[in-house]
Amino acid sequence: MEKLTQKSYGTHLKHLKELKKYVGKEIGLTEWMVIPQEKIDSFADATDDHQWIHIDELRAAKDSPYKKTIAHGFLVLSLTSKVTFEVYSFADVTMGINYGLDRVRFPNATKSGALLRGRVTLMEFNEISGGAKYKVKVVFELKGEEKPACIAEFLAIAYADPNKLNIKKKVEKKSLLKKTKQTILYSKEGKVGIIKLNRPDKYNAVTPIMVEELKQVISIIRNDSSIRSVVLTGEGKGFCSGADMDTFGVATPEDSREYITNAYQSLLRSFTTLKKPIIAAVNGTAAGVGAAFALACDLRVMSEKSGILFAFINIGLGPDGGASWLLSRQVGYSKALEISLEGKKVNAEECLNLGLTNKIVKDNELFNKAMEWAKILAKKPTIAVGITKEDLLYSLDHSLQDTIAYESEKQLAAFASHDLIEGVSAFVEKRPPKFIGK
Repeated sequence: MEKLTQKSYGTHLKHLKELKKYVGKEIGLTEWMVIPQEKIDSFADATDDHQWIHIDELRAAKDSPYKKTIAHGFLVLSLTSKVTFEVYSFADVTMGINYGLDRVRFPNATKSGALLRGRVTLMEFNEISGGAKYKVKVVFELKGEEKPACIAEFLAIAYADPNKLNIKKKVEKKSLLKKTKQTILYSKEGKVGIIKLNRPDKYNAVTPIMVEELKQVISIIRNDSSIRSVVLTGEGKGFCSGADMDTFGVATPEDSREYITNAYQSLLRSFTTLKKPIIAAVNGTAAGVGAAFALACDLRVMSEKSGILFAFINIGLGPDGGASWLLSRQVGYSKALEISLEGKKVNAEECLNLGLTNKIVKDNELFNKAMEWAKILAKKPTIAVGITKEDLLYSLDHSLQDTIAYESEKQLAAFASHDLIEGVSAFVEKRPPKFIGK
């Protein structure tokens, strides 16, 4: 029997037709996720299914064979779209349709607070006119249980069009340019990775090729164990002026919507899932989606001349790129709405007061101060840093009890690390620890 993969991963292909070679193979595995009681309660309300075994914790603890409330099987099944979205994608797909659940089984009960993950396997693949019809199996594994919570097989159709976006054509053309024209510059200084947005003549306005190159660089950093912290900044006078309207103006509204969804979701997820701290050295103004980039970083350093500008409203747009989520969680709904509707630059001092930046430094010291901080963080136990980042992000949308359960699960990696042994030894021996990030 083939040994199952245990580390989360995904399969992301340039062309839909490339999926054919994965028939009979596993194509993705998600991280462990929690089924909290509040999600069970919400599902019960939505389906009007208020069986006591789902919602009555006291009675379930007394009378249920599981000694806990359990999630409805279709609640677990409803996670299928989330799982498949996370673990596989095709760059040239213009429309995808999940058009039928073929088979489903529920071998095990999912207790409140249980950890489960989705394992995805491609079962069949057939080319059709304009695209493909394929069959996928998703197994929802339960932590600590031999039997899974759910096994679902479903059929889907996807239509591909390599020339679906004028934006896409520009990306492919620009990707052939020489390295001197790269929109992202990447370098290393010791254990610190340095990313620079590199369109200074446009105040680092975002293009599709910049998004793709930025994702590639973050992927390199993710897989480079020698890099233990990151600094993101902009070349020239500005951090980022937002999306380049000259580029996005060539696309239809529908194409722009599709691009924003596909490109920014994966990019911002790469920021938040990187298990290394990212410091934004905000030189000048971070505007529009550039503000989202800055706020997606874990920490921020600004100069006295820096600022954040939610400029979307000034050109008739609402926030995008995750900007609304990021801002409201930093400053609360009312202040976030004020900043978004007024469309005025929030200067560095106000950013500091609102918690939108961690530090303000002199303009000519910005990059050096960010690097100093990054070098300090690079000396920390990298595994524990990554766990801390995951814990805090998870806590934003979960209860105290669910967060405690999540923390205990993530702590397993720290218990097995070299740096824990070193940290404890250094504490006992009353000396500074020498962490190696492993």
